[in-house]
Parts: sequence; structure tokens; C-alpha cells
Amino acid sequence: EIPIPVGFAAAFEGERIRKAEMAYEFGGNKSPPWELVIAKSMAEIEDHKIEIIGENIDPAKLADGITRLPLAIVVNVAGKAMQEDFEPVLERRFHYFMNYIEGLMHVGQRDMSWVRISKDAVEKGFTLEHIGEVMYAMMKDEFEAVVDKCEVTIITDETVVNERKAEALAKYESRDDRLASLVDESVEDFYSCNMCQSFAPA
Repeated sequence: EIPIPVGFAAAFEGERIRKAEMAYEFGGNKSPPWELVIAKSMAEIEDHKIEIIGENIDPAKLADGITRLPLAIVVNVAGKAMQEDFEPVLERRFHYFMNYIEGLMHVGQRDMSWVRISKDAVEKGFTLEHIGEVMYAMMKDEFEAVVDKCEVTIITDETVVNERKAEALAKYESRDDRLASLVDESVEDFYSCNMCQSFAPA
């Protein structure tokens, strides 16, 4: 069980948080967001470390209306079977993991994400550390075959978000370049069935 003060289940996926219900908003077109998974060596990672850089969620600010902040989520992973090529696969799961949280809405990916957190979740004691707890638990659970260690850094300090964004953009670009370079001659397995093609890695 994940130690968070709100519900966590697939049933909450698709929950919409309207402006009247919202306490915090990150990204969208209001502030800079980005999300990144980085494969590292086992020695570089402190397992289950969750670090917040910048302002955290504060129930005392509910009276001030909606708080808007930038948001960068960095998940460092390591494992004997982990490969750099797996990073985007893990990263795509951010959307699902975060949407399973009651009172949180996540849209988009990479540097086009958008997150809303409800007043109700904040009143129950939900903080950014809890996003970290969800990321840690789900990465270790869903990707146990490749992830032995995991640490999460969540950044809301705009200066740091902007400074480190170049690192994220460079990663996205290198992944896109690699994907563009893949041709039939560079793979060994082919799937003639359309269903198999959709399940098989690109």
C-alpha cells in the first residue's frame, strides 16, 4: 500500500478537476513543466530518496485561491537489466501513475504536461512528496524486472526548472533521433499480425 492521504486506484483515472475545485496548477500554458526518467548506475542512486526543490503544497495557501507553479519531475532509476532505451517506456507511465491519485489530474507528457490538484486533496494533507511516493512504488512494482533502485526529485523552483530543462530537451531529442534512425534492416523480429504490431515495441 502506498503511503498517501488520498485514494489511489485506476478508478480515479479520467477524473477532471475544474477551476472551482482546484488548489494548485502546474504547467499547461501557465508555467514551465517537464518530466524525465534517467537511467543511472546503482552506485549513483539512493533508493527511495524523494527530494523537493522549491515550494511545496501548503494548505495555508488555500485561502489565497489557485497557486500556479512550474513543475519538473525527475525519476532516476538503476537496475542490472536497466537500459537507456527503456527510459521513455517508464516515462510514458507517469501519466497513468499520477492519474490514479484521487484529486490529481495529469495531461500530456515530456515538456507539455499539465497537472491540477484539488482543494480536497490538499485539505487531506496531500503534498508533492506523495507524488514521489507514488512514482517510487509504481516504478518498483510495474518495472521490477529492470528497476532495482529508484529516486525521485520534484522541482517547483522556476530557476532550477528552467536551468535543468536543457537536460530534458537534449534527452528527448536524442531519443527522437534514435527512433527516426530505426529501419527494417536494424531489427530482427517482424510482426505480420496488426494486433502483435500494436503490442510489440516500436
